[in-house]
Amino acid sequence: MATIQAAVAGRGEVGGVRLLSSAGCDAIFEEQAMGTDLVLGVPMKFGMGYGLTSDATPMGPNPHICFWGGWGGSLVVNDLDANLTVAYVMNRMGEGTVGDMRAATIVMATYVALAG
Repeated sequence: MATIQAAVAGRGEVGGVRLLSSAGCDAIFEEQAMGTDLVLGVPMKFGMGYGLTSDATPMGPNPHICFWGGWGGSLVVNDLDANLTVAYVMNRMGEGTVGDMRAATIVMATYVALAG
């Protein structure tokens, strides 16, 4: 999953192959909606196809970060400013889509390692 998503973090290119236009990646950050998600019940900011980092859902230190999570705790975070993708999928699902800190812990540790 990380390799596929890395095309977003790489502004359309991964492994020397262009899969998306840079403009297509920039379009992700055009805000589409912001407020309480009616399904999750938490504040969210949405771009084109992804959640966007915000004060309510901080995913990292940079402004061009998009993410998406799944049932059970999976998460992918793309940071276009750092050309970074972190993906977490599990073999032991948690309950629901909000509140599972396993993936967030890995994302936070990644940024700590990069800063160190």
